[in-house]
Amino acid sequence: MPEFSIRSLANHPDLVVTIGDLRWKEWGHPPEPTDRQWWIEVTRRESGAEGLPVTFVAVDAHGSGIGAVGLDEFDIDERRDRSPWLQGMIVRPDRRGEGVGRGLLAHLEVWSSEHGFTQLWAANEGPAVDFYRRCGWVVVEIVPRLHLPAATVLTRHLRS
Repeated sequence: MPEFSIRSLANHPDLVVTIGDLRWKEWGHPPEPTDRQWWIEVTRRESGAEGLPVTFVAVDAHGSGIGAVGLDEFDIDERRDRSPWLQGMIVRPDRRGEGVGRGLLAHLEVWSSEHGFTQLWAANEGPAVDFYRRCGWVVVEIVPRLHLPAATVLTRHLRS
């Protein structure tokens, strides 16, 4: 089984560029922003130490960032009536299928519960929706969006 640990990105600012680059390579094409620096700055902004936004990073035995997941107050403008939202879940392509994503998600859920959240939200499309469903998330609705692909909204109720 591959070894990795999950840590707060706030405690590892040296990994902000690595995670920002992972996100840019995955999502940095229209209709999303295409500027690499934009993704790095968003990752830096989302790396809070306490409260929201917060990001957790999966780190391999060599200290390399191999994935990340964040939580913030809002994600999609069409659903600002609920909070908090999972954001920026990414796993390095060569490490997918090894449990990194599940580990990040489980860590985020525990942290969220410990910080008083009872329900989480996520908006996604494509194959990621099936990943979240396999991890116990439930599809709530499909939200049509102007100039963007429709978003599948999922939720997860947390144990208290």
